Amino acid sequence: MNDENKSLRKRKRFAARLKSSKGILCTETPGKYVVLCNAGQATGLEKDYIFKLIKEKELDIPLPKFIAEKGESHSFLVFPTSEDCKLFYDTFNDKAKADENGTPLYMTFVETVPNTEVICQHENPKGLHLLNNFITSEEEKIFLKLFDWNPETNNLKNRLVRHYGYEFRYGSNDVDLNNPLIEKIPNECEVLWKRLSELGFDVGVPDQLTVNKYQPGQGIPSHVDRHSPFEGTILSLSLGSDVVMDWKHHSGKYVPVLIPTRSLLIMQDEARYDWQHGIQPRTWDPVIDHRLENGRNIKVITSDTIQRQTRISLTFRWTRSGPCQCTYKTLCDSVEKASPDNLEDKLASNLEELHVHQVYEQIAGHFSTTRHKPWPKVVQFMQGVVPGSVVLDLGCGNGKNILRRNDIVQIAGERSSGLLAECKEHIRGISGADCVRLDLLNTTLRDETADVVICIAVIHHFSSPARRLQSITTINRLLRKGGRALITVWAKDQTKSNYLLKSKQDQLNETEPETQVTVAGVNLPVHENRTQFKHQDLLVPWKLRKVNENKLSSQPDNTLLRYYHVFEENELDDLCKEANFIIEDSFYEEGNWCVVCKKK
Repeated sequence: MNDENKSLRKRKRFAARLKSSKGILCTETPGKYVVLCNAGQATGLEKDYIFKLIKEKELDIPLPKFIAEKGESHSFLVFPTSEDCKLFYDTFNDKAKADENGTPLYMTFVETVPNTEVICQHENPKGLHLLNNFITSEEEKIFLKLFDWNPETNNLKNRLVRHYGYEFRYGSNDVDLNNPLIEKIPNECEVLWKRLSELGFDVGVPDQLTVNKYQPGQGIPSHVDRHSPFEGTILSLSLGSDVVMDWKHHSGKYVPVLIPTRSLLIMQDEARYDWQHGIQPRTWDPVIDHRLENGRNIKVITSDTIQRQTRISLTFRWTRSGPCQCTYKTLCDSVEKASPDNLEDKLASNLEELHVHQVYEQIAGHFSTTRHKPWPKVVQFMQGVVPGSVVLDLGCGNGKNILRRNDIVQIAGERSSGLLAECKEHIRGISGADCVRLDLLNTTLRDETADVVICIAVIHHFSSPARRLQSITTINRLLRKGGRALITVWAKDQTKSNYLLKSKQDQLNETEPETQVTVAGVNLPVHENRTQFKHQDLLVPWKLRKVNENKLSSQPDNTLLRYYHVFEENELDDLCKEANFIIEDSFYEEGNWCVVCKKK
């Protein structure tokens, strides 16, 4: 089959999926809308790449509106006229590259595009104060001159940074009070405290300053400034560029906040202690509209964008010593005796919301592109299922373990809405297969529903022994008497797997302190990917990729942290026995502990 026929078949398959999933019709008639069928947010595409293509070819067309939906591997362009759209199509269809492997970018015309405006459902965090135009343009120039510096000094991986008063230690998110810096906060900053006092904010004079210099495309991961080393007020002065800062609460609330240049951000109370904040690493930000709707002021995230410029932020803190006395315990590092082994259920649930559920919603599309085939042992187990059986796949991910068998009923359950959408696409056309939104700890499925259950790489995301036992007890409850289950988890011991990368393991500096993140009072180490696990409870990075120049970059666009409890030998067996299962088989398979068990 020649390349032209292959391309045509790809377009037909994509057109069918797009019509089915979004109701958008592809057409051969040129219009103002085009869809990039194999490049989108999930593949790391950014609009700068599209703009670069147009500029390199010197096309005499306006830059299009770029629409890339979260978790999708396709995206849309909107042009002012159909002539502009057709010129772009004729120039780049099957000619430009879609990824770093050189895959051709293929596209087709569409009759409509999605409405990507999102209404923000929540108000700004309590205790978050934004003082616009806090300094004048002339004062901004003075601060920019004072705090700009040679890029070769003190360069962090993702941005440039300097400290005054005390060095902010990013590995532990604190300061060493026994080692003050010679360089104190410059006297030019005194105008800030006086102006704050005049406005009714009597916060005194800070003793620590961190200056970050962000180039367009750089950001900072979501975090909360550690509670115990600093007082209850943190200030952030923005210079040089507007930016959108994302605020995330462990209850699932999400609020984007536009931080204009020359504004002062004051973080107190909930905003200081109970919310994470971060800046996404991208060269643009969405335009956020404030509208009056039904007598209520609402915030709307639009598909329009603004370009970032070089930005310098001044973060002022007040240092302190001793345990934190705040009432916000989920993210507090001073919660007594907090460990995954005795974590209260509510705190465990919050930890999982932050570092399991929210992460998978963000990486669903990218995650799915890395998960193609079921493991051989899963296939072997599923092939042994007798015809007429009802099979539950609990925590199904993108549905890769659903086999093309029409003699059994297969129900895939998944909590992540993003992964559920991927699963629906995967199982399309498989007779007797369906997928449902499902939380393993709170499922409403009827008792003794299934003959067979598979639960692949799920239990290790529960953050306390009680919740891990509850999940396996749920599997037992859903099985009929004599029903069988296959359960797999990550093993702590990876020495017999392909996960370890020897060159990376050898490069590790054992004397270098581990990066830790405090969640729900638990200090969790951040694991170095492709190295041996040192701890059972940890955070494992997931690195997204982005387009850089004329190809996908090998550098991560964003790093998100997933919680894992990696299992010791026999630990999963003991949990299954405690849940009243009979162990039929227990084995180690490529870095995973696996158990086949039977309901009594």
